[in-house]
Amino acid sequence: MLLTVTVVTAVVAVGTLSLWNLRSGFSDYLQLRDEEQLTRFVQLVERHAAADGGMAWLTANRAVQRDLMDEFYGRPPRPRREPAFRLPGTPPPFGAPPPFGAGPGGERPFDAPPPPRGQRPPPPPRMEDAPPDAQAEPPPPRPTDPQQPGNFGDRVVIRDLQRQVLAGRPLPAGARVSLRAVKLQGADIAWVELAAEPEPEGMDALFLKRQYKGLIAAGLATVLFTVLLGAWAARRWSRPLRELQQATRRIAQGERSVQIPSDADGAVVQSGALEIDELIADVNAMAVSLGALEEARRTWIAQISHELRTPLAVLRGELEAIEDGARQPTPEVIRSLGDEVAQLTRLVDDLHTLTMADLGRMPCEFAPADAEGALQAMGRKFGPRAAQLGLALQVQPPGPPIAVDWDMGRIEQLLSNLLENSLRYTSAPGRIQLRWSVQGPILQLRVDDSAPAVQPAQLGRLFDPLFRADVARTRTGQHGSGLGLSIVQAIARAHRGHATAAVSPLGGLSLCVDLPLYPQRLDGRRQSA
Repeated sequence: MLLTVTVVTAVVAVGTLSLWNLRSGFSDYLQLRDEEQLTRFVQLVERHAAADGGMAWLTANRAVQRDLMDEFYGRPPRPRREPAFRLPGTPPPFGAPPPFGAGPGGERPFDAPPPPRGQRPPPPPRMEDAPPDAQAEPPPPRPTDPQQPGNFGDRVVIRDLQRQVLAGRPLPAGARVSLRAVKLQGADIAWVELAAEPEPEGMDALFLKRQYKGLIAAGLATVLFTVLLGAWAARRWSRPLRELQQATRRIAQGERSVQIPSDADGAVVQSGALEIDELIADVNAMAVSLGALEEARRTWIAQISHELRTPLAVLRGELEAIEDGARQPTPEVIRSLGDEVAQLTRLVDDLHTLTMADLGRMPCEFAPADAEGALQAMGRKFGPRAAQLGLALQVQPPGPPIAVDWDMGRIEQLLSNLLENSLRYTSAPGRIQLRWSVQGPILQLRVDDSAPAVQPAQLGRLFDPLFRADVARTRTGQHGSGLGLSIVQAIARAHRGHATAAVSPLGGLSLCVDLPLYPQRLDGRRQSA
């Protein structure tokens, strides 16, 4: 409906503008034509004035006025009766054709010398004595030049210098008049006035009427076509839109497996509109994503409850044994209970860290530091433990200081989680390599270990919370909570970096973390941009 109303409004607006433009343009055309006709008429009057030496030939002579308009229109001169007597040598009136029997100079028989005395002039020939083809015929119809405006003679007036009318009818008061001077040898001898045509007449009015009818008919046809096209498009688009509406309602009610109906080939039903088809695909992708998030949420809750239940069950069992007297609260028992509490505390702290990271509120205290010294110290700290597990930890040789602006507590936690992951999941005897390098404004930290490796399909999920690789990548008794690498990714993002996983050249896993040297400067550039 909105599409139809919009198009109809546009058609009406364009049609109205076209009619106004046609009317305005046609008025301009009539004005230009009048100017051209007025120029030609003034030139004609000037030629006759030059031949007569003034405007006396036109004064109070209606026949001459008619002949002037006939000559302007290109019509043949009208036949005119000759006076009964005209003095010899007197020219015929302006525009009059040579009389019957006149010579090349217009002489008539009675202008010749009289016949000798005693002789009578021959009688003029009678029409009934003339041959049949010489009989008088009615004058031919007066042709009209279709290029000339038919009412030009009714709108033109010739006045003398005292504004007295010499030819034409006085123009109505208030009419828009074009004025031209009639010149003779450079001096003004008369004025020609032409009133503007108030409304098109004759062929002009017929032409304008036909144009109006054509534009109105085209507008009505366009509106009708638009209404029909809009109804067809509405029916074609309404079905997928209704499907979208129902699907979004079901998704809002908690159904995560909703999909827009597809055809037999499995493709989304096409609506004919690219935007609607893309919206259908987006809604289907959103439903799949929401389903995956719901499944991840349920898995997260199940895994968290499992991780919390294990240390709590150990604590409960130990406390019940002490309460029943089965075990004595010896220092060893108390130490075991403390280990379980510490594990539970670490798990809760890790969950809190990830939650804050997801909310974008991970607390970081950035300060200038030397990354080279901190990384060397962490490598030396994990060396003895790696040796106890039958692993060789290789740290790159010391180098020049690397100035950074980091939260070194978080960076130590990041590196500890990386090394802890390799110590826990690398089989003995094995190797672990810790290396780093500066590439422009980025420091790249890399930890490689030896077999076992991780399946390539699992590399993209290693940073998901509570995800554990397959059994081949797990050492006996070294199960983790599955939050270590997730925290690595969260700390890296808090420093405007990111972590990736790949297959290591040593045969195991390669973890790479890219960290900007000055994260806060990146924040400043983003805010200024």
